[in-house]
Amino acid sequence: MSNPLEAALRCIDAKDYGMALEILTDLNAANPRDPQVNHWLGVIYLTHGHASRAIEHLQAAAKVAKKEAVIFATLADALTLDNRFEEALPYARKAVALDAKSEFAHRTLGEIYARLRRPVMAEHAFQNALAINEASAIAHLALSRLKVSLGKMDEAETHFRRALELAPEEPSVLISARDLSDLSLKKEALEKIETLLNDVDRPMAKVERARLAFTAGKICDDTGDTPKAFHYLGQHRNDLYGHYDADRQERHVETCREVFSKQFFEDRKDYALTSDRPVFVFGMPRSGTSLVEAILSAHPKATAAGELSFFDEQIDGLTEGHTGDNAFFDAALDLDRKSAQRIGRKYLTLLDGFSKKSARVIDKMPQNFEHLWLIALLFPNAHFCHVSRNPADTCVSIYMTPLPGKHGYCESQQSLAHYYGQYRKLMAHWSTVLPVEIRNQSYETLVSDPDTERPALISHAGLAWDDACRHHESNEAQVFTFSMAQVRQPIHTGAVNRFEKYRDHIGPLLEGLAGIET
Repeated sequence: MSNPLEAALRCIDAKDYGMALEILTDLNAANPRDPQVNHWLGVIYLTHGHASRAIEHLQAAAKVAKKEAVIFATLADALTLDNRFEEALPYARKAVALDAKSEFAHRTLGEIYARLRRPVMAEHAFQNALAINEASAIAHLALSRLKVSLGKMDEAETHFRRALELAPEEPSVLISARDLSDLSLKKEALEKIETLLNDVDRPMAKVERARLAFTAGKICDDTGDTPKAFHYLGQHRNDLYGHYDADRQERHVETCREVFSKQFFEDRKDYALTSDRPVFVFGMPRSGTSLVEAILSAHPKATAAGELSFFDEQIDGLTEGHTGDNAFFDAALDLDRKSAQRIGRKYLTLLDGFSKKSARVIDKMPQNFEHLWLIALLFPNAHFCHVSRNPADTCVSIYMTPLPGKHGYCESQQSLAHYYGQYRKLMAHWSTVLPVEIRNQSYETLVSDPDTERPALISHAGLAWDDACRHHESNEAQVFTFSMAQVRQPIHTGAVNRFEKYRDHIGPLLEGLAGIET
């Protein structure tokens, strides 16, 4: 009789992840501490985009197998995918210390340095990985992504070509084609993507297939084939997003309006910390938050921290992951001053990791609009900027972007329109009850009158005007969002009313948005 673990590994090699998961789950139930079983469970969950579940098993493996570099590198990789970069760093360093010849460990360390906006150290780690294995397509891909984040497109495309040459059918390589500027490279990648998507018998994780379809849609849109773009954009959405519960979202927003009243904040005034360092830029994804961040971070006294998942994680911790039901509101009401300020001080320490000298550090997590009750409690002296854009433009752009699976409202055009309406309702409530001043920044106004809007943005952040903010596209800071190509360009109005180009393909979206005030 074959060893069950060996059978599971054969299934993984064959990309039969369902059978592998079944075998490993049974083995884990029999021996929860087995490091190999926990490691491979972590690998499978990572393959399917379930970073939090992967982390649970990988941490269990690391507690037992304290000298296995691959386990620590995989744990660091999972934490990185979950946007827990500071937490991931010591695990990656330990993996490198345990096995200095591990290409995977060096590459993982480089990914973390990149996400922590330490590009010199990131490139050093990636070059170390390539010194170990020059034929590592994934290391070349990592360098390509790093160069894209820095706006160095020629170097990015050189490394992408090498990655594509080494692994022409690797989904992660092909998915990265969406960020390139060379249309010929994109078309070459599209041909390979279409071959993979048409091969229904090819073993592939559902999330990978979905992201390949999104990439095909993006490339078709870039080349002007709109009908084909929307074909791909609708093809595998259910493989990326879970079901959106509209009734639950409505209940959540209504309860927010009941619980987070003016009295709620009045009763907790003593929770406040005095720091004015944070600048929170928020709104719906694809609404212009990256442009606002780029303008602000061009200031010599400001540093961009990117999209920090800190408040998501803290609220998950308070509620043990039950953010959409009564547990969330019970936790919010039970949060005491000492616990709240502990969260606030932890956040300020996190900002110090990006810069200890900058007067302002910018947190550009769009979804922070959901957490303003906690952020406003802790940081009433911080600076808040709500960025909004034409609803149809915002939603079309979201629909065309492969956001992480937790954005379940992207399931369909109808669900996206519904969620947008709930977002507007929640923001209207925050504007009447929060004890902070929120700047409502219109994307359209910003791009049509930048000479007025840019100084007003800088002033709202409590900074004196600096001419560097007039040329944000020259800012060498890294950008990791889906807008990283756009923010390297001077301000223009080309994206205003962009939805009109797609009107024939977005009937359900426009119908759902009808009646929402612009």
